[in-house]
Amino acid sequence: MAQMNRQEAIEVIMTTINPQDAVVSTTGLISREIFERFHSDRNIYVPGSMGLASSIGLGLAMACPNRRVVVIDGDASLLMNLGSIVTIGNKQSTNLLHIVIDNGAYGSCNEERSMSDTAHLDTLALHVGYQYVRTVGSREDLKRATIEFGRGPGFILAKIELGGRRDFRRPLELTAIKSRFMRFLAHSTKGERP
Repeated sequence: MAQMNRQEAIEVIMTTINPQDAVVSTTGLISREIFERFHSDRNIYVPGSMGLASSIGLGLAMACPNRRVVVIDGDASLLMNLGSIVTIGNKQSTNLLHIVIDNGAYGSCNEERSMSDTAHLDTLALHVGYQYVRTVGSREDLKRATIEFGRGPGFILAKIELGGRRDFRRPLELTAIKSRFMRFLAHSTKGERP
């Protein structure tokens, strides 16, 4: 049973990860909440590209092996591009942490059921080659799983309650956001592991 909501899950993730981690967030309410509450040069938002956060995160992890990349995904978004986890498992990017916030619905739409409850995303991640897989349902467990992540690819399935605030502003200055993110990536220290 989930003991946290989207706001709490995002807050735990964004305040627990390392300030030098690059963050890729999925389309919809997840990106909009991160943009409004935790906007930073280290964040790249993926508005209007449902399902692609994990693919973009993998590309970044492969291109920047000395920086940890944290993908903050949604269950419905991941289900739109489920094949990405097979590629992530195959490529074995040790610096990639894939966190899926699972409310069992298309939360950014009309909260239609996503069927993630029968997809067993954590089991799939384990079977396709993720090296670190955890399922959590509370803030404390999410924080612990995030802190304990060492070598990836990693997968944390964070079960949350459906619902929450919806009136977030959208990230619209995407070119400027991309430019700041590229500058952030360029400041990676060569040879230093995340």
